[in-house]
Amino acid sequence: MIELLIFGLLLLTVICLWLLIEGRKNPKFLVWFIPVLLILVSSTYFTYNSILGFPRYEIPKEGVYLKHYVDEPKWIYLWVVYKDKIPISYKIKYTKKTHNSLEGVRGKAEQEGKFMVLRDMESMNATNEGRKGNQFGGGFTIGGDVSFYEWDYRSMMPRKDQ
Repeated sequence: MIELLIFGLLLLTVICLWLLIEGRKNPKFLVWFIPVLLILVSSTYFTYNSILGFPRYEIPKEGVYLKHYVDEPKWIYLWVVYKDKIPISYKIKYTKKTHNSLEGVRGKAEQEGKFMVLRDMESMNATNEGRKGNQFGGGFTIGGDVSFYEWDYRSMMPRKDQ
């Protein structure tokens, strides 16, 4: 895949240089060709980065915890499954509080086999209206109103034998 991209960029470079050499005496051509080429190259760069799957620079709002990696002085990388069972990568600014919270989440998920669900407090309050207490168990916050909670799938999913 990467070889095809490199070959395409080299081919584009050769064609653009050939067009610039052939059209150097026509100023109208140069006035529109150079900006179009710059826009094309910059959009290719951003598209290529998004295709590679670089993480989003935000705190996730919802999802199921998969894994995290801590690059201690700078970043925390977090993988969350949300819609359509597709994992999404997030890049969060490192803080000791977030690091400790995610270590607690990792312990619950890996050692105890719990499903850790990420939700913001507003959606938690909307789903808990009319219920007594919090059925999600204790939470680990990762910033703002966003927290991880244990998901008890036995009590929250409909039974199959009904």
